[in-house]
Amino acid sequence: MKVKISASQAGCCIINANDERSDRLMEGLRQWPQIFQQAAIIKRGFLRQASLRARRIASAANVLVSAREEDRSVWTGPLWFTQPANRFISDRGVPTSLSTAAAVLSVAAGSPSCLVTILPSDFWVARESVLAEAIEKVLTALRWVPGTVATLGMSDTHPGTDEDYLIVGPASSQTGAAIQAKANRPGPSAAKQLLKEGALVASGILLGHAQAFAARIHKYWPHLARELTDVMGSDHSPEAEHRLASDAYQHISRSVMSSMRLSPPTFPMRAFRVQGSGWCSRKPLNDVQSARAFSLRTSSYGLNSARTEYPR
Repeated sequence: MKVKISASQAGCCIINANDERSDRLMEGLRQWPQIFQQAAIIKRGFLRQASLRARRIASAANVLVSAREEDRSVWTGPLWFTQPANRFISDRGVPTSLSTAAAVLSVAAGSPSCLVTILPSDFWVARESVLAEAIEKVLTALRWVPGTVATLGMSDTHPGTDEDYLIVGPASSQTGAAIQAKANRPGPSAAKQLLKEGALVASGILLGHAQAFAARIHKYWPHLARELTDVMGSDHSPEAEHRLASDAYQHISRSVMSSMRLSPPTFPMRAFRVQGSGWCSRKPLNDVQSARAFSLRTSSYGLNSARTEYPR
């Protein structure tokens, strides 16, 4: 199970097309076809933005995708440029955290020193240049600490209402800050207090050498790592998509499969503070129409346009 990384550019980027928040969005709206179609339009807009970010980080040949088969009609258009062998697709019942882990392990098997960026697709920023610069700075710093995995923590004045927060220790510009705890979607008053105390909004953007990711996966989930390696390597053509079929993992309980989360604090990493990006993640489900309007605006004016606005 190896992904060939182009020699012309050592880094690669894995787009997580079905992050936790968008999974909740899409699943919650399937029973209402018209609203589901609107949500799919929104999701395609986010995926188009993610694809542009990914191609700034790595060459198109080095962009990988972690996605769900049942949402193929949503992600296949925005991610048309990805090679079939760079797609890791989960069947129904298989968490996309497994397909993301499979993508990381495949890169590590072929190019262990490759710098990997795992990029969620559930957010936007007002200033793309700030985000791009932050990613580049962290990747540069990580070249000298190959055993470190890092994430970006956002420090903005207008965080969303459905965010996770990282509680961090003292920071260094070269090594970031140790993540002491994570607060999952606290209420407004608690979130405001966390920000006052220096907590960072968890971006879900992960960076590090492929071998560093793989070492953590094998350490914390050795059984799942072996299963992924065995199943993905047994019946795969070099030019075909990697499929994580539900019947191949039916002997593993749902709770065990769901335990693999490539996020702090379960997955040890350092946090680098990013200030001034204008970070805002996806709005709650009842804001579908506003988010759709935002998607249409960014499609018309472009990601770096001065016309980019927050949804109301």
